[in-house]
Amino acid sequence: MDAPPGWRRGGNLPAELASFIGRGEHLRRLTEMLAASRLVTVTGPGGVGKTRLAVRAAGSQHGRFPDGVWMADLSQVRDPQMVPHALIAALELQDRSTRDRVDFLVDFLRDKELLLVLDTCEHLVAECSELVERLLSGYGVRVLVTSRQPLGLDIEQRLPLPPLDEADAVELFLERASLVQPDLAPDRQTVAQICRHLDRMPLAIELAAGRLSALSAEQILSLLNDRFRLLRREAHGVGPTRHHALRATMGWSHELCEANERLLWARLAVFAGSFDLAAAKYVCASDELPEAEVASALTGLVDKSIVTRTPTSGRYRLLDTIRAYGAERLEELDETAWLCSRHRDYYLDLARQAERSWSKGSRQVYWYLRMVVEHPNVMASMEHCLATPHEIERGLDLAASLWFLWHACGFTGEGAHYLDRALKASRRPSRERCKALWVRAFVASGQGDIEGAERLARRCAEEAALLGDSEAMTYASKMTGLCAYLRGDFPRATAYLELAVKSFRAESGLNPGLLPAIVELAQCLGAQGRPENAEQLLSECLDLCEANGERWVRSYAYWALADVHRALGRTSRAITSAQRALRSKREFHDVIGSLLVMETLAWLLTDGSPDAASAEQAALLLGAAEAGWRRFGLERLFGSPPFMDQSEEAVRRAVAVLGEGAFQEIADKGAAFDLDEVIARAVA
Repeated sequence: MDAPPGWRRGGNLPAELASFIGRGEHLRRLTEMLAASRLVTVTGPGGVGKTRLAVRAAGSQHGRFPDGVWMADLSQVRDPQMVPHALIAALELQDRSTRDRVDFLVDFLRDKELLLVLDTCEHLVAECSELVERLLSGYGVRVLVTSRQPLGLDIEQRLPLPPLDEADAVELFLERASLVQPDLAPDRQTVAQICRHLDRMPLAIELAAGRLSALSAEQILSLLNDRFRLLRREAHGVGPTRHHALRATMGWSHELCEANERLLWARLAVFAGSFDLAAAKYVCASDELPEAEVASALTGLVDKSIVTRTPTSGRYRLLDTIRAYGAERLEELDETAWLCSRHRDYYLDLARQAERSWSKGSRQVYWYLRMVVEHPNVMASMEHCLATPHEIERGLDLAASLWFLWHACGFTGEGAHYLDRALKASRRPSRERCKALWVRAFVASGQGDIEGAERLARRCAEEAALLGDSEAMTYASKMTGLCAYLRGDFPRATAYLELAVKSFRAESGLNPGLLPAIVELAQCLGAQGRPENAEQLLSECLDLCEANGERWVRSYAYWALADVHRALGRTSRAITSAQRALRSKREFHDVIGSLLVMETLAWLLTDGSPDAASAEQAALLLGAAEAGWRRFGLERLFGSPPFMDQSEEAVRRAVAVLGEGAFQEIADKGAAFDLDEVIARAVA
């Protein structure tokens, strides 16, 4: 599969937030192994620095891989079926098709030259092993894995990562000490003893150094002596293993925290990925930890290196090993179920806020960006709901509330997965289930699965009739009309969409269905030779969009308006409308919408008797669009007969001007461009 429009080759490797100390020999060996082997796994216990070494090694490889270096963090993936989705997201791809996700990845990576870093795989070894074996069928792909245990593949080269050398361990402690107390100069011999007690484990060293804001190095050593004497007695004289050393250090660090910091550490373990202060206050506050004290306790944990804070975003995160320790303390407190419920409440409410704002047209770009950042926590809440029998209805609610994320923001395959799971777990008709059914139909239509969308809309209508759920009935009508439109059955589509628009208009304010239904109805009317009626509807839609700040549907309204102008002989205005639509698509990374508009622009540019410049631009757009449809595994233009006819006619007209060879050469050039570059050329 060619590199498609919308996919950049640079990679997504995170910036190193701390200096890299020691590991020179291991870095050299890992670099050599990556040059010689297509699969290398860095193994070692938690906290030994596997991820840091992998990031440093991968960062040095950019020049070797034309398609970039990409990293997928699997630490928070709990559902094995979500591993391919995590890779698709890490590669910044969108897969809107219904095809198998692993097949999609294999096809996409087959001719790529890139390095893929899979971080934290030990809880998904079987799934990662199977996936990596499939991915390596692509000649140019190399994979670097971090895991506490190897994947077990024959071609796998393994690099066990031991603790730091003593000199490097001391240097790491002193470097972290300078961040805590810049004027402090701890005795190196004392520091060396501390590092030996910590078995020279980097994470343990960083935790200990973080205590220098309150303790001297000598006090830290004394406390560690006590801790490890106890550990050796408990182990019947056997010295602590590296795993025990790290756990002992976390236990010691835990004990030295203030009471509210210890409680907050345990409760923060419920978060997946990063979180902000507002989330920490809502989820973690209680009578024992008042909301007013959460901020100071969180600051204390940051100062002690328990929690990391990203200055640019102001968001917080726990390393996976530290989170796991906190989760154990949470179990001991018997608060896990309560915290998961609080976490679910917060992110379900956040999803509902986002849906309301999106539906009303308020701050759509903000909510798109916000929900992308909150994605790990939202998915953790989803997993909790779907794994807890009495929470299934809330899971349906959460999955359905995120319709805009699934359909408009590129998470289509993931949305289909969670909606299917939620619907399978709940067979009893309910309003939540009806909503999930029409949302699933909406997602299916975006995947090009028109038959599936029709089936889901029909089921929604049947269950809504049993419940007397008129709102769900309206959405079922809207989805049935959309499917008929995509099939080219315009009279049937018009009947259903007119019914839906009438019902939506009866509601106060905007809702998720009104504006899309108006656009779809206008397209049906235009296709039946009624462009004036279509223009009237689209003008109404654009007025509503402008009045409410709606931007996503507005882009589709301008796209539809281009067809109206075209039918009325206003070619220049049609091109302007299509260009306005294309500019808006970039705000939401709406790649499918961009492909539709690119096709329309190509049709417009070849209308009548195009000159060479117009034919060349059309060929560029057609080539880029074709690569994009192929990249998503979708039939071009969803196989819609009226769309396909126009696309084929545009190709014939451009070939007539340029000649078949020149047309193909320009189309191939378009296929190789990034989406932003194609759009920039199209709207210039």
